[in-house]
Amino acid sequence: MTFEEFLQKLEKAEPWTREKVEALLGVRLPERGLDDRGAHSVYGQFIFAKGLIIREIVLEVSGITGKTNILRLYLDNKSGCFTGEQTKKSYPGGYPEMGSPGAGTTYIKKMPWGKWDIRFGPEKEYRCVTDIGIRTNTFIKERDRKNPR
Repeated sequence: MTFEEFLQKLEKAEPWTREKVEALLGVRLPERGLDDRGAHSVYGQFIFAKGLIIREIVLEVSGITGKTNILRLYLDNKSGCFTGEQTKKSYPGGYPEMGSPGAGTTYIKKMPWGKWDIRFGPEKEYRCVTDIGIRTNTFIKERDRKNPR
């Protein structure tokens, strides 16, 4: 499986419930805390596609609604280099978003279910993907409600 095929497979698992994420990724996510933004996290070395090695999987679920807010996969330093050009080719029409100084750039692509949030950080000299995020509409709406512009 390629990096792009993995992203497509991940996208098709929407909505990202704990059970669906566990089945899709073949991992067991531990119970989370009962606070507002509790997360199920698991650490290891998980190989999901050619050159794609994940070191941490985080599934954040709202303690209030029980709906998924964020799914984030952090790539291992031994993972291959997946470039911004590959990401733009798979998901054209996105835009870069600068993080805090030294944090890198994030490629944001709006989708019907929320946003892809694919980061290029210092761990890979800002040219390769360092983590893959899914921000759901549930999370985006709640964040916007709490922080109106």
